[in-house]
Amino acid sequence: MRIASITCFFLVASVAHAADVIPQYLVGVWATSDAVFRGEALFEGQGLYLDTDGVGAVIGGPPPIGVRIEATYNPDTKVIAFQMTEYGKVGRKGTYTYDPARKLVIIGDGVALHRRFDHVSPSIRQSLGLEPKSRGA
Repeated sequence: MRIASITCFFLVASVAHAADVIPQYLVGVWATSDAVFRGEALFEGQGLYLDTDGVGAVIGGPPPIGVRIEATYNPDTKVIAFQMTEYGKVGRKGTYTYDPARKLVIIGDGVALHRRFDHVSPSIRQSLGLEPKSRGA
């Protein structure tokens, strides 16, 4: 019985770890209304790339410069909490707020990001260097 309990614990833990940390309604590419894209790639403006596993990027330009993030979402507070990561090291932490009534992500001093794409394609993820979430995060 003890072995069965331990096995169940590890199965539940592995399933919970594999679950999406970002709900589908937040997944995608978010950007300011004046942002300029070439395909899914942001070239001017401010943007947020966010995938289901919480891995994404915060980008601004021109020229487009970004940083990899690992994010979580609290549906009760509507807060997207993230930490910037570079070369596996955690950098600055921050938060954005999702406004479900207006379907906007609010950053900084009230800057609104509009959803431009409802996904982050594998090719854009690769070009941005958004490897899967680190084990320690």
